[in-house]
Amino acid sequence: MLGDPLTTSDWKYFPYNSFKPNQEALLSAISDAVGRNSHAIIDGASGLGKTVGSLAGAIQACKPRGLRILYAARTYKELDRVVEELTEINKREKVSGISIRGRSETCVNDAVLRLSRDPKTVSELCADITKSHRCPYFENMEDMDRTVRSFRDEFLDEPTSAYRLICTLKENDLCPYEMIKLLLPHLDVIALSYAYLFDRTIREPFMKKLSSGEPRSLSQYVVILDEAHNLPEIANDYESDSITSISVSMAAQEASHYGKADVERFAESLAGTMKGMGSGERLVNIGTMIEGTMKEARINERPAIFLEEVHAFGEKIKYDLLAKEKIPRSYIHRLGEFFLKGQETASKREYAHILHAEEQKGAEGGRGRGGFGDGHVAVLEIVSLDPRSASQEVINNAASSVSMSGTLEDTEAYRKVMGLPEDSLKISLPSPFGEHQTLVLACKGVSTLYERRGEESYSRMVSKIAEAATSTPASTGVFCSSYGVLEGLIAAGLERAVGKPLYVERQRTKSTEQDRLLEEFKSMSKKGGAVLAGVMGGRFSEGEDYPGDEMNTVVIVGVPYPKPSAKVNAQIEYYESIFPGKGREYGYVLPAMRKAAQAAGRPFRNLDDRGAVVFLDYRFCTSYLSRFLPVWLRERMRQVEDAPGALRRVLGDFYS
Repeated sequence: MLGDPLTTSDWKYFPYNSFKPNQEALLSAISDAVGRNSHAIIDGASGLGKTVGSLAGAIQACKPRGLRILYAARTYKELDRVVEELTEINKREKVSGISIRGRSETCVNDAVLRLSRDPKTVSELCADITKSHRCPYFENMEDMDRTVRSFRDEFLDEPTSAYRLICTLKENDLCPYEMIKLLLPHLDVIALSYAYLFDRTIREPFMKKLSSGEPRSLSQYVVILDEAHNLPEIANDYESDSITSISVSMAAQEASHYGKADVERFAESLAGTMKGMGSGERLVNIGTMIEGTMKEARINERPAIFLEEVHAFGEKIKYDLLAKEKIPRSYIHRLGEFFLKGQETASKREYAHILHAEEQKGAEGGRGRGGFGDGHVAVLEIVSLDPRSASQEVINNAASSVSMSGTLEDTEAYRKVMGLPEDSLKISLPSPFGEHQTLVLACKGVSTLYERRGEESYSRMVSKIAEAATSTPASTGVFCSSYGVLEGLIAAGLERAVGKPLYVERQRTKSTEQDRLLEEFKSMSKKGGAVLAGVMGGRFSEGEDYPGDEMNTVVIVGVPYPKPSAKVNAQIEYYESIFPGKGREYGYVLPAMRKAAQAAGRPFRNLDDRGAVVFLDYRFCTSYLSRFLPVWLRERMRQVEDAPGALRRVLGDFYS
């Protein structure tokens, strides 16, 4: 199916002199799928070279047919890696490409950024000041035509990262956002975040920018989805929404200010209903809630008509604020927007409506502004349960798609959940790392099962982590199933026990602070090593690489199952209804095991890397759970007895 073996010289757009193990099969699979206007699902372990392999294979199939590529990923770092590989390809064969960021990232006008950094608000402010000719960066795009054309040609000649483009244009008093619009119709590859494809409010205007003439459709593009294991959850997030009782109460105050008595009564009644349901968690029906609230508020219109009027009035408020050069924020607009969607989804089984209490930071938890007065606020959610709601339009309309990840062990499950055709090409490529380079251990006798947690259990886990850290040549990563487990380890003396500097991932930390902490941790690899403690599914355990001594050993503490909730139960029940017998597996087990596998792969990037994976939970070596792990982990797993020093001896032998 993949054809005869080829050499690197047969691949015009592969920039290196030799393939990594199994990399050639990756290029062939992708080129084959794109050539047939089909879809490919690639499960390939870390270190395989998936980024450059997917680009080389796809470009080779796209160029003769006039197709272009949208390469989607989760983080800016992953997108910039695409540009790095395109730069290497461009040294061999001409290819153009950029990574792009949203309007709030590309705006360089301080007058806008002083008012807001919220993406939607920045977009509205930007549109207003450009329309009224009050943005010098935008005006210069017309006034400095020769300079603009020079930069445009430069960016088309050499692949460019969003960061470089933004910095270059800011230095020259030009608008990065407008330059990107000029470049988009002419690029071979555009590296972008998932939002540009799966958030319909962003996708539709973005597609219009891809052509300087007639709108270009997705049928002219091949879509590459990197780290695709994230997509089911992320696609659902784009189709979901939420509103707090505080926001609803603020809408009532705004309505009072503008003399809209009916909207004020409606919002006050809604806020009361939300808070009146207490601090628990329950499934509700927003359609029924709207009807009951309108009756209580003595509003006799049809719900759809009334909510459209609310939304339209909020839109007018925003326009008026823009005209006064103020932030275009309207709680009434938000009220109408949310409840229109709530009514639209009320009868759709692929959505759940959930009301629950949530901790609210700062003063917003106050009773007078819609909170409970105890630091909590009521939250009403519209939860999408079917990622196909967001993915189907992209998959159906793209010329071809490639989904790839190091943790798509069950490619058929991914195919079903994302709505890919039955004839999609599914391929699993072996790890490029030999058995002499990898040690995979599962510790008996320990677990983060809730009923087993306690001081004694945490102390035993800390002892084993200490054995791992002190037996490791340089640095160790410790990734936990939850922040609660992480805090339990710290309380049990983790910092004192590991004997090396400890760096801890904290909740609600600014990205700049996370970057600083990570940079400092990595620098310790040359100073005897350190220990990085975080959570699975977090910033440090996915999308970040630790080659060489930056992380020799990784310890996986517990199975990262989501906390039981109405949302989790609704997801399981929905999947069970459309995939009989698979509900718990697709909605609960597989997402957790993918997070664990992602964390386990962090030490392996360069082909000469050597590392150990320690599963600190006996459940990973059970026949039920181990089958969800990638082959390279499952087949190399060894069990370690629950005895003091046992883990230290095995790791010591491996690293000696």
